[in-house]
Amino acid sequence: MNENETNTLRLGIRELNALLNKIEDINPDSATPNREFVRWNFRIVRADLTVEHSTGSKVVLPVATRNISRGGISVLHSSFVYPDSRCHVTAQLEDGRKLDMDGVVKRCNHIGGKVHELGIKFDKEISTKELLGLDTMQEAYSLECIEPKGLHGTVLVVTAAELDQQLLTKLLEETSLCIAVADSSEAALKRAQNGCEIVLTDYSVGEESAADILLALREQGIDAPVLVMSSDTSERFCNEMRMAGASGLISKPFTRDKLLQALAEFILGDGDGGPLYSTLTPAEPAYEILPKFLKEITRMILTLEKSLRESDYESCIAICQSLSNSAAPLGFEAVGQTAAEATRALSKGSSVRDAAADVRRLVIACRRIKSNPKAAA
Repeated sequence: MNENETNTLRLGIRELNALLNKIEDINPDSATPNREFVRWNFRIVRADLTVEHSTGSKVVLPVATRNISRGGISVLHSSFVYPDSRCHVTAQLEDGRKLDMDGVVKRCNHIGGKVHELGIKFDKEISTKELLGLDTMQEAYSLECIEPKGLHGTVLVVTAAELDQQLLTKLLEETSLCIAVADSSEAALKRAQNGCEIVLTDYSVGEESAADILLALREQGIDAPVLVMSSDTSERFCNEMRMAGASGLISKPFTRDKLLQALAEFILGDGDGGPLYSTLTPAEPAYEILPKFLKEITRMILTLEKSLRESDYESCIAICQSLSNSAAPLGFEAVGQTAAEATRALSKGSSVRDAAADVRRLVIACRRIKSNPKAAA
C-alpha cells in the first residue's frame, strides 16, 4: 500500500484531509464523558479492511483512516457495512511498520453522499504510545474517562509544600489509592523501599531537584514510574527530566481529571507500553538462560541510565549492543529491535547526546521486561 493507491472514496491525501477537517469542524471528535480511550488523528489514504460476511465469504475494502485509539480505529468507506461484522485491518505506516489487527465493526454512520464512517473495535488493545510515538512528557495520555474507584495501589507524593500535600490528598480522596507523603529525598527513599505503584514528585523538594530524587530512587533499584509536577513545560525542562529518567510530566496548575488521567496511564494504562514477557516456551533451549537474564536486566538498566547521564559513549554502546544480541533470542524481540536502533543511532557519531532519545526508549523498553507470572505458576 502507498499513498498513490486509492480508497473506495477515491480520495488522495489532500482531499482526505479536507474532508476530515470539514467533518471535525461540524462535529468535533472531542472528549466525551464515557469514552474510555483518547482518540488520536491517524490519517492514512489507504488501509486494507478485510470484512467477513455472515456467509463466511471475505472481501477486501481499501478504506481511508480517520483516527485511532488503544481500543479501535475509525475508517471511511463508500458504502454501508453491517455492524457486528468480523474484520481485519492492515495499514502501512510511513516508517515501514505495519498495523495488523483483528476486530469487529461496531457502528456504521452515514456522513453524507457516499461517505460512511465505520467504528471498529480491536480484539486486543494496542499501545498508542508505541504506534504513534506519544510522549508522556508532553502529557499525551491514552485513557480518557477515569473511574476514580478503579485506581488501586500506593502513590508516593514527594513535596515539601504542605499545601500541595493537602491538595493532592484531597484530589485523590475518591480513589482507592493509598497516599503516602514524603517531604524530602531521604523520606521518599525510605518510604519507596516499602513499595509503591507510582511516585509523584515536585520539581524541587527543599534543596533537591526532581532529577536528584530520580537518581536516588534508581540507584536504590526502585523502578516505579516517576511523574514530575512542574509549571515549567519548556522543551529544555522536559528533555532534562527525560534524561533524568522521569516517566511523565504533570503541568501546574492541574485539574483533578488531569491528575487522574496521568496516574491511570501508568497504573491502568500503557504509560510505558505495559509489561513485556518472554515469548520463549519451556521446551526451547534458551529458556534455561532466561532467569539469569531477568536478574541481570535491572543492573543493566541502572548502568545504562548512569552512562546516559554521564555521556559515557563506550558504556552506552556496549550495553546497547549486548541487548541487541541477547534480547531477541531470549524472547524479547521488541527490546532487541529497540536496542539495535539505539546502537545504530550511537554508531552514527561519537556523542551520546545525539542518540539520547533512542537510548532513553531502550531504557523504557527494558523497564517493561517482567517475569511471566503464568510461567512462575
